Amino acid sequence: MRLIPNIPIIFHGKFPSDYVNDINGWGFSKETIEKNKGKLLTLDIDFGNYCSLNCPLCFRNNNSIDRVEKELKYDDLIKIILQAKKLGLRSVKFLGKGEMFENEGFLEFLEFLHNENIIPLIFTKGNVIGDDNLVKKYFGKYNIDTGEKLVDKLYNLNASIMLGFNSFDEDKQNKIVGNIKNYTKVRNRALKLLVDRGFNKPNPTRLAVAVNPITKINIDEAFDIYKWARVRNLYPIITPSMISGRAKDRAWKAVNPPDEQIIDLYTKIYKYNIEKGIQTKDQIMEEDISSYAGGHPCNQVAAGLYVSLNGIVLSCPGSEDLIEGNIWKNDLEYIWNNSQNKNKRAGIFNNHCIAKDGYTIPINLYEIVKKKYE
Repeated sequence: MRLIPNIPIIFHGKFPSDYVNDINGWGFSKETIEKNKGKLLTLDIDFGNYCSLNCPLCFRNNNSIDRVEKELKYDDLIKIILQAKKLGLRSVKFLGKGEMFENEGFLEFLEFLHNENIIPLIFTKGNVIGDDNLVKKYFGKYNIDTGEKLVDKLYNLNASIMLGFNSFDEDKQNKIVGNIKNYTKVRNRALKLLVDRGFNKPNPTRLAVAVNPITKINIDEAFDIYKWARVRNLYPIITPSMISGRAKDRAWKAVNPPDEQIIDLYTKIYKYNIEKGIQTKDQIMEEDISSYAGGHPCNQVAAGLYVSLNGIVLSCPGSEDLIEGNIWKNDLEYIWNNSQNKNKRAGIFNNHCIAKDGYTIPINLYEIVKKKYE
């Protein structure tokens, strides 16, 4: 059964001329990337290792970088953030390894980032936000015992939320997170709470729906979710699977849609962007096609690093093979200054995807889609 959240439309007809095609804190403008070439503007990090879900394509489960047994604790992460701030840090994306809202100390860490004027962006499945019993379990000691109170706190801490949203279909969505009963209803409530608090009111929005990864299971409805999300100022994150965790060792091949379907999806999305005024043809020509269909180009590897829970530092989370260093052996400044990201990719506005191109993303996708609009 399809469970479509009752979220009001914000944009009727064309999008406003000053619309920002991004979620607050994630991507950087071309001018920012060029002016700050060589600076570490963003970090992807893990926070904790507990997650009650069991997503079959989790990029962090069964990951080879976890061979290092020592985990970064709260104080270690504080030191890393302070080191990164000296290198230019502006934002932090929380990816895993656990579901952040199920791990001790997360709220305190968000408070720390807020005090340091660093924007937090949180990938979450919403299973805690949408369940008052779990909110009380994890945050009751802070007098936060309802989803409303939790999203209010997150709003005041200037967080941006990327909510997992793979499907409208209840059975499909429950399966995608590990056959968790009633998950879809909880996720929909989480979205409603975030919208009611106003996360999708600013420009750029502070609320995204993470439709990724696009697989054979959900590609048929990806464009419908994209359109549904856009007019509600929910930034849609649409891209195929990473090549890491449970999707590594060619496991991605079993779930990845045919190249033609992926190319067709990207083509329809960019056509929609032009029709709605989200982007112009000239802008697409200048920016090039993004690895995130219709979204802001990825410049993570031009200005960032991924610090995993066990201290292994990678160029980005998309592949386990892109190792840049080890926090237990060298500090972050040394790793950044000697990284491929700083020395080969810094200053590049659109990096496509160094991990997925030629694998889950067809190698000729960018050329084919762009040619349709030249």
